[in-house]
Amino acid sequence: MGSARSNGRRERKRAILMRRVQEIAVRRFGEGGFGGVTVEEIAAEADVAPITIYRNFGTKERLVLWDEFDPPILDEIERRLPGARPLEAVRGALAALLDEVYAREAPMALARASLIEREPSLMAAASLESRGFAAAIAERIRATGTPDFQARVLAEAAVAALAAAVTEWERRGGRTPLGALIDQAFAALGSGGAA
Repeated sequence: MGSARSNGRRERKRAILMRRVQEIAVRRFGEGGFGGVTVEEIAAEADVAPITIYRNFGTKERLVLWDEFDPPILDEIERRLPGARPLEAVRGALAALLDEVYAREAPMALARASLIEREPSLMAAASLESRGFAAAIAERIRATGTPDFQARVLAEAAVAALAAAVTEWERRGGRTPLGALIDQAFAALGSGGAA
């Protein structure tokens, strides 16, 4: 029990450090451009060693892309799947969890989204992360007995709908609740784009 408490405390401290470093990185990249700021400069301002940044984030791109949302979203999808159609379970989980987070952290989320839109290497890294997220969603859908190809199609469509909703949220300056945009994006999937 003491070890679990110690691990939990260590993980919380790590998450706080990562958020602080990410805030510094996003601000510095916004001021000096992604290519104009080094990891070493961010480490110096955060008062950590560059190796600490690489150990926690892995790459410079992850300084912008990192978040803590995927595990709780995947858990929520898994919780909803037995009683709902796959796309409805995914839509419900995304809208429920991300709407509140994006409302609470709008300035940071907008700054991150803006950097990703402007920087090709960030866009490419975000695309790879999206593929990994879609694969994780597909795995949960497959566990319900859905055939592999169908599970992958549903998961990739869901991630594309989420990306479109986040892009629209950013375009509107965060003034429209993300949950409402997620609902609209998924409705468009269900309607086949018909008016």
